[in-house]
Amino acid sequence: MFTFFGLFADPVSGLSEQISRTWPGLNVVKMEQPISAVAVRFGDDTYESEREDTPEPVIRTVEGLSREFPDARYLLLRTECWGGICANWGQITQTGRTVLEASGHEALRRLIKHWGVDLGPTEIFAPLGRDFTWE
Repeated sequence: MFTFFGLFADPVSGLSEQISRTWPGLNVVKMEQPISAVAVRFGDDTYESEREDTPEPVIRTVEGLSREFPDARYLLLRTECWGGICANWGQITQTGRTVLEASGHEALRRLIKHWGVDLGPTEIFAPLGRDFTWE
């Protein structure tokens, strides 16, 4: 089983540094494809992979970041894969409030479309691949 929980945000000035202060144990990485974003991958100490939720403390923290940096979009993404079949769910936050929640069929595609990018029906997203560098 593969499990993932991460945050992706527009790379506005000062946000990477604030994310690092907020979660000092996480590496903030910059990505350009398929979206331009700063990203972090949360560890097992932040969420319980067997629970199908997005942890409230993380949601509240992201809402706070989005009020502090209102020009950025924030995507919280959960992914679980079993034998090549993946389930994705998440939400996009802006200016302190959730503007989009998605789960079920093509959820990842709908979430990334908020950036104006269509992943297509295969929903290939580099940060979920084995060769994506999180350090």
